[in-house]
Amino acid sequence: MNPRNLQDERGEVWGVWNPALVGLPNKPENFLITQFIKDVYLDSQVNIALLSNVTASVINLDNQPRRPPRNAQEALSGEILTAAQTAAARNFVNETSGSTRMLAHGLLYVGKGNLEYIQQQTDENKPDSWKGYNVSNAAKVDNDPTSPMRQWRHDDQNVAYPTFELINKLYPKLKAQKPGFNNICVHKGLTNAEPVRPEIGHPADLPKAAKDWPNLNFITYHACIQPAFFMYDALQDVKSGKLREGVPDIRWTTEYALLVRPHKNTYAELGTTWASSIVTFPTVAAHLMGQLMKFMGPDRIVFGSDSVWYGSPQWQIDAMWRFQIPEDIRKKYGYPELTEEAKRKILGLNSAKLYGINAKQQFKPVPKDYERRMTPELRRIMELPAQTGDNLSKIKEQYVALGVERNNTRYGWIRR
Repeated sequence: MNPRNLQDERGEVWGVWNPALVGLPNKPENFLITQFIKDVYLDSQVNIALLSNVTASVINLDNQPRRPPRNAQEALSGEILTAAQTAAARNFVNETSGSTRMLAHGLLYVGKGNLEYIQQQTDENKPDSWKGYNVSNAAKVDNDPTSPMRQWRHDDQNVAYPTFELINKLYPKLKAQKPGFNNICVHKGLTNAEPVRPEIGHPADLPKAAKDWPNLNFITYHACIQPAFFMYDALQDVKSGKLREGVPDIRWTTEYALLVRPHKNTYAELGTTWASSIVTFPTVAAHLMGQLMKFMGPDRIVFGSDSVWYGSPQWQIDAMWRFQIPEDIRKKYGYPELTEEAKRKILGLNSAKLYGINAKQQFKPVPKDYERRMTPELRRIMELPAQTGDNLSKIKEQYVALGVERNNTRYGWIRR
């Protein structure tokens, strides 16, 4: 994240965001569902969490060179968390707690060739909203089984619009059960790739899409900030003196906020952007919050923590409660005050409105013995390799169902 070994605002080269993670081994157990539940529901103030996932961009099948997937089914092998696994985790948490404590994203694979998969997810997984990546090879533009998927942009009428049309068509029937089904959440920013274009996360494609699809909500993850995790370049943007409409031009968040300002169905999400700036680059955090408040308003900013990558979200929540934009910065650039009311909206009330959640409802706690309550079916779904559905997988399921004892006999040469 800091290949040039540059110093953050505290003078540190590798400044720590969350001290609670210092010294912990980087092992798979830190990212299992059991750890997620502990971090989010037991070790933080979070009432409802939204479990996200990532559309695969490249895959490696049968020891072939890495390449873009040809379809959504093939992409399963490259996903960190499949759509089915995301939904299964949500269902377990909600059933165990006895109230709605988790929401789940569906995977936004766009294009005419992926419409069937969007419908399949809707029928089988009942996603609460959708998560996509322009930068992923996740757009199937035709029905040719041999053509690779590619990157995409929001305003492509031949690629993204057929998917938006299907979601928009399905929404009225699902609105009562899934009020946030029309939320289109897309990762933008956190990249040093060139050239600058919407396919790698630049916000130029958002105004037309937001205008053309007024019944959809476009939630831009990471608030479109360009620097990849280490905000040194964003701080240089602030210090440079270059202004855009009277405020420091922070790539690409300032431009994003101005582009989507007139479109009330656009929202800025703070995942990683807040985490990567509040401790090590607080001046950047002040300008980011000031600009989003000034151009978009406190009703169109939603909190995100990107946990469990950075441990329990509580340290980020605490930082939001304590944070104030310095008075001299506010006066110089006309930033609104970050009031307690605004913080409450950002930390949860705005998302509650987007997902149709009654903020006054009573939430039942996730039980402390949740791990013991995990069913064999949940374990099977969460542990099964992503590439499923082939004939051998079906044969194995039948074999296991027969209750045949496994033969552990070793064949061939054995060292004695």
